[in-house]
Amino acid sequence: MKIQTFETTEKLIVQTLDLLRATLPTAGNLMLSGGSTPYVIYNRLAADPCPVHPQRNLFLSDERMMPFSSPKNNAHNLLPLLTGLDCHGHFLQVDTKLSPRAAAARFEEGLERMQTVDLGFLGMGDDGHTAGFFTAEQAQMKNGALTLHTNRPDGMEGVSVTPAFFKRVEKIILLVTGESKRDIIHTLLTNPQSIPAGIALADHPNVELWTDLQLSE
Repeated sequence: MKIQTFETTEKLIVQTLDLLRATLPTAGNLMLSGGSTPYVIYNRLAADPCPVHPQRNLFLSDERMMPFSSPKNNAHNLLPLLTGLDCHGHFLQVDTKLSPRAAAARFEEGLERMQTVDLGFLGMGDDGHTAGFFTAEQAQMKNGALTLHTNRPDGMEGVSVTPAFFKRVEKIILLVTGESKRDIIHTLLTNPQSIPAGIALADHPNVELWTDLQLSE
């Protein structure tokens, strides 16, 4: 795993914005992550939009099974970006009106058409989860289904891509910011098999960790 450390959160945000501005005007598939820092980035892009290629598709790595009107729904928080870039039609959305099992199946139908994803963003929680999987068993799902539905530790249900889908993503950038993430980054780098993110990404050939933390050698 490559590590890119930024002196400030702002510099990480600017670099990510630059990458999105270079990616969106080209054809391809883009996986986005939820989370506080990504939404800051998306809202900045929405306020100063760039062109989006007619054949550029977007989707979120995971979704909470909450109504679209809920602030806990990831797509709800992505709405400013979709509106600012005028690309609602490019977005593959998890249908939270369905049951979690049916929503996962419908989401997989859309993802199946994406044989390659040129760029994907992920986050990582304080507990080491990434996308919507929180257990070692889920993180080891590297063959078979492209999506799964889960009972999340926060009591909500979720739908997520699986590590099997990561095989289609040519480059994954793990955005992890804030002092509260220092310990889990240390675990990711020193004992990756102990947390879901480390297990899921262990054998991916092109993962970069982008952080605003100055990491010790």
